[in-house]
Amino acid sequence: MVEDDFLQMPGSFDGGVNGYALNVEHKLQWSLADLERTGGLTGRIARLVLSAGDWIDRELEERRQAIGGIDNLWFLLTDAADFNPVCASTYTLKGKLTLDQLYAAARRQSEKFPKYKQRVTSVCRRFHGARFEDDPDFDLKNHIHAVTLPEPAGKHELNELMGRFIAQDWDLKHSLWEMVLVENYKDEHGAESALITRGHHALADGQGFVISQLYITSYHDELVHQMHSTADYLHAAKRGKVLPSKLHHALGPLDSLTTNPYTAPLVEILLACAFWSAYALSTFVGLFWSVYQAVHQTALFLLTCWRVDMLTGPQPGPRVKEREFASSRVFSIKDIKLCQQAFSGAKPGSAVAGVPKEQREKVRAKVGHVTLNDVVCAVMADVLGKEIAAKPVDQLNGPWERTKRKLKTVLPSPIGFFIPLSLRAPGDWSLRNLSTGSIVYLNPSSNVSKNVTVHELHAHIHQCRRELSILKHSLLPKLGFRILQLTGQVPALLDISLLANPVKQLKDLFNEWLMRPIYDMTLQSFPVVLTNVPGPAKSTITLGDTEVINWTALPPQGGKGTIGMGIISYAGGLSIAVAADKVPLSIGVAERICARFEKRFELYVQKAQEVLDHLD
Repeated sequence: MVEDDFLQMPGSFDGGVNGYALNVEHKLQWSLADLERTGGLTGRIARLVLSAGDWIDRELEERRQAIGGIDNLWFLLTDAADFNPVCASTYTLKGKLTLDQLYAAARRQSEKFPKYKQRVTSVCRRFHGARFEDDPDFDLKNHIHAVTLPEPAGKHELNELMGRFIAQDWDLKHSLWEMVLVENYKDEHGAESALITRGHHALADGQGFVISQLYITSYHDELVHQMHSTADYLHAAKRGKVLPSKLHHALGPLDSLTTNPYTAPLVEILLACAFWSAYALSTFVGLFWSVYQAVHQTALFLLTCWRVDMLTGPQPGPRVKEREFASSRVFSIKDIKLCQQAFSGAKPGSAVAGVPKEQREKVRAKVGHVTLNDVVCAVMADVLGKEIAAKPVDQLNGPWERTKRKLKTVLPSPIGFFIPLSLRAPGDWSLRNLSTGSIVYLNPSSNVSKNVTVHELHAHIHQCRRELSILKHSLLPKLGFRILQLTGQVPALLDISLLANPVKQLKDLFNEWLMRPIYDMTLQSFPVVLTNVPGPAKSTITLGDTEVINWTALPPQGGKGTIGMGIISYAGGLSIAVAADKVPLSIGVAERICARFEKRFELYVQKAQEVLDHLD
């Protein structure tokens, strides 16, 4: 059967020999088209079936292209609440990065990650998720700009620029990212220029942004190797094809058996069984921790969500538009390792007792091992607790503030940290949100003064470690991620005001009296969003042949009065960055938090050194 020149076939296809259909679907389409031409009742039914088939095809394609529920959630929150889902970073550069070099790097980035050339469409529909499509007007000039700072063009001026930069709203008509080259920045570390970037959280999660940024630096080859080798290793481990010694040094004697054609299959079966047994055991343990987290976190949430102490000053009206930004100085990772050595184990110094000094870095406590996150979060809990306690008296004398102070004497009052958790599979290059998260409740040390003892610090760090371990082992955040992802197909499940979309006044009414209070309460149920970004650990990288001296990364803030905080490890160092609402009654809060962090962390390192010196 030959398709008529004058008839455009519904769902027409390419292929076939002399116009003949090649499969059942196409044969059915041709048959229905024949019936449609006959007219009458049969023809009308055939036309309806063909139209329904076209609608189903379009619907399935649109569903396939829709972004996940987490990505879509950022647009719903922006529409209903005072929320800006901005991920940002700063780079200070040892040399002059030119605009042409930045354009060339961004061009390579957008070729590898096409989402940088796309814009979002179909935002805030009722039963269809938003989706990304190619931006017909894409031009790098719309996303890359160069500026000069007012003199002395140092860190303070860069922080002011960054605060204005992250406060900007998004133009959904274009791709959701931006870079600004600061051509005259200079500091005491020898920087001669700087680069600041921001991206909408719907474009990618934090790890996705880091991967796409590292791809255009000198770290490119190492990044590609790590992405592929990690994925290959996991694939091989599932099949039992990894050398036993790579799984654990105690299995080294089995290595020789993997080269013997008779014993190698048995070793593979043994290792594969061990892998999947460990996976099953970890899942079972995760179920236990999930139940514990559900009870523990729910109780603390209900006891604290309605009386959270924010770190910024009061904002009785709408949320301020301006933001402030600050970053700490860089600390050596060796200082973190000192704290790990001194405070891991059942008591201070027990993890490395009797171990030669030069071998301590390799020691890992069998029970009570302290990680980098445990140490940093313990320090930060102290810092934020002290910042809250240091609020001016005139901000604490209101009736509600006095009531909260009284409630603190009878109810637990930890500080809520919302901590993202990556679910990105090894080797996954995609720009999308593959992160979940949960609130972790941390108390400041019982002694936040400089006279704190090593035993008090040890107890405090391990209290934080126990709380963080709940997040690490629980399956609830992963389950929540899977459920939220499904809502991307029907956004109205998360925002019922969308059901009133055709009637703007009714939608605004739903937003004002229902969705906004729910979202605001949720986004203000914790004062801090804290993320940890691992960067290249060993040495600095270059961007366009210009060395990157310092690098900071920043997550979005939560609701009104909350702060966003990013920890980044880079080139053997660690630093933090803080963003906060620029409220007149708390100007400088971001810089104060960074300064308090520097002093408190130095105290931790000093106490850790005392523990290790005592062992020596």
